[in-house]
Amino acid sequence: MSVGTIMPTSSQDHTDAKSDQTTRNCPECGARIAGGRVGCEALFNEFRFQALSNPHVGAVHWLAFDTYCMQHIDTYCQSAKSYAAHLTRLCCGLEFGGNLDIYAAIPRWLDGTITLEKPAVLEKRGSMTFVDVWNTSSVEETIQRIHTWANHVWTAYASQHALAHEWIRLALSHKPAR
Repeated sequence: MSVGTIMPTSSQDHTDAKSDQTTRNCPECGARIAGGRVGCEALFNEFRFQALSNPHVGAVHWLAFDTYCMQHIDTYCQSAKSYAAHLTRLCCGLEFGGNLDIYAAIPRWLDGTITLEKPAVLEKRGSMTFVDVWNTSSVEETIQRIHTWANHVWTAYASQHALAHEWIRLALSHKPAR
């Protein structure tokens, strides 16, 4: 059963006309793409747009977003709270099947004053990047590649799995102040 096609707006250029079109590596995830970091972000934004218009793609949007964030730490995980949010959500998406109760508990736990120490940023965050996900011929293939990519990144974070599980436990046991 086909549920549509993921169509990049251009097979060779994923940045706006004002950006540098030189093919280079994204400094955060290592993807080789026109425009480097700017091109990487533009490509992911194309996916996010498609996730809004196709419910099948939308169903894996959060998994893809948290995976992308954990490969782009400098942009999306500057604080301990944002790091905790994306690490625990990636864990939830993969190890807890995207459980909505866990997803909902995470921001409630992080809202307000809590003390967290941001773990050491990993140098290697998975060899597969979103660029490897994008060039597919069907939505089904894109969804499968998103799961493969997320698992690659999660495996790279093996040293922080116990921390992610502990943070999820804290999130689920957190009682918000009234």
